[in-house]
Amino acid sequence: MGEIERLSQEAGLRVANVFHAGDGNLHPLVLYDRRIAGQEEAAEVLSSQILELCIAAGGSITGEHGVGEDKKKMMSKMFAEPDLVTMQRVRSAFEPLQLSNPTKVFPTPRLCGEKPGEFVPHPIESAGIAERY
Repeated sequence: MGEIERLSQEAGLRVANVFHAGDGNLHPLVLYDRRIAGQEEAAEVLSSQILELCIAAGGSITGEHGVGEDKKKMMSKMFAEPDLVTMQRVRSAFEPLQLSNPTKVFPTPRLCGEKPGEFVPHPIESAGIAERY
């Protein structure tokens, strides 16, 4: 909590920490005003720094609701590409239509280096190993 406070002070943004004290499940809420130029981007950076801090402390970026819009770009910080490919194949096997939480866990773009834009098939899809429905 002290490190999150330090990062919060450095960013000039407040963080409301809500968590499950019994299991260590942390839900840091980075507060910002998108009407103030640069605050939304600073909030995204701070959020990523908090996730990196959690990983460095031996924690996980996942929670009871899966990995959603804010955290999906951080998956590659915790898992190697073969892990992500395996997870996607397992998910596709059980939920081929991806109707449940379609934007969570393996949306496009998947990795932090990719930018939103026109859809580009994943290499395993192009190789015919997996399908997108």
